[in-house]
Parts: sequence; C-alpha cells; structure tokens
Amino acid sequence: MAWSEAGRRNLERVASGVAILNPLVGEIAEALLDLGGAAHRDLVVAYIAKRRGVYRPSEAMRRELDEAFAAYCLGASDPRAANLLHLPYGPHSQRWALTDHAYGMMRDRANAGIR
Repeated sequence: MAWSEAGRRNLERVASGVAILNPLVGEIAEALLDLGGAAHRDLVVAYIAKRRGVYRPSEAMRRELDEAFAAYCLGASDPRAANLLHLPYGPHSQRWALTDHAYGMMRDRANAGIR
C-alpha cells in the first residue's frame, strides 16, 4: 500500500486543539485500550483483524498497521505532539502500549460511552 503525504502525517491539529488521528492509529489505540493498555504487536494485529471480521490477518495488514504505529511513534517524539502510543521496552520491542495519559483519557471516554 502506497502512503500519500497525508497518510504519512500521524496527527492533524484542528482549531479546537483536538487531534484527529490517522484511522489506523485510532484502531491501534482502541485495540490497546480493549487489551488493557499494552500488548504484543501480533496480538494487537490479530485483535484488529478479528474486529474487521478477518480470521487471519494478511501480511499486508500486518505491515500496514506496523507502518502506521512506527510513523506515529516517529512523530510522537515531537514535544508538541499529543503522545498516545509508545514502545514501553525500547525501540526494538514488539510490545505496543498506550501512554498513561492516553490510557486514562480513553478509558474515561469509553466509560462515558464516547468512542
């Protein structure tokens, strides 16, 4: 899948200060919330595939989600970015996680019935 310039940007700011996420990053964040805030990359991909109605994720799907996560994390090093995702065990880790701030914010939204 070729990435457009818009697809490469992980966050887009709007006037209200709310960040609009790349839809794939949004799916990853929602999956991580459902999985307790952190999980192995393969579990996250399998969870998203199941939510999409796919029994076994394709290599293209894995790559697409991995690229979205990596692109987000590169941009998240910007101190002005609203950091939601990170690699808790360092750059070579395969464990994906929500930041503490993101987990609390998303959990509160989910409890209020907002997704």
